[in-house]
Amino acid sequence: MFLKLFSLSLIIGFGFLGSALNFEIPTNSELFLMEQAEERVTKKPFGLYVSPSDSPVSPERFSGYHTGVDFEVFEDERDVEISIHAICEGKVRFVDWVSGYGGVLIQDCIFDGLPVTVLYGHLQPSSIPYKIDELLQKNQMIGVLGEGFTRETDGERKHLHLAIHRGEQLEFKGYTFSESGLESWLDPLFLF
Repeated sequence: MFLKLFSLSLIIGFGFLGSALNFEIPTNSELFLMEQAEERVTKKPFGLYVSPSDSPVSPERFSGYHTGVDFEVFEDERDVEISIHAICEGKVRFVDWVSGYGGVLIQDCIFDGLPVTVLYGHLQPSSIPYKIDELLQKNQMIGVLGEGFTRETDGERKHLHLAIHRGEQLEFKGYTFSESGLESWLDPLFLF
């Protein structure tokens, strides 16, 4: 089922370091986040600037540059459980309800020897069976999406917000006020 990893050299501004990094990026046949993941990125990709008056979703209550990627549900999935799977191996760092997201799991991961944290947002809190420091394997199911417009998603539509933050610091921002603030984040679509 798994194919050999291939390397891509990506030039990534690493904030104050400004270094070039060589990342091992899995092909999409090796990574299983959710069914038809690539087809679901239709509204909010990484880095998109949104505001309540200019957004691909309505209503919009946030402003800034999007720090992750939103994976939408299809019309016929509004009342269906959608399983979410870990994108990498690593320990659980955080599991709880967070304003702006509802249910959240954050996982420590290593990409090309460098630490990152991965945030999975808008999950049904009761569907997450893990505790802090439990090890998740890549492609292991972590929970299901929360019901849209309820406390499970903090009033947001049903979708997955996936964000990868550089370093070991827990970071919950879904948006950054400046475009340069995106340098602390990685575009998750590089994984697909």
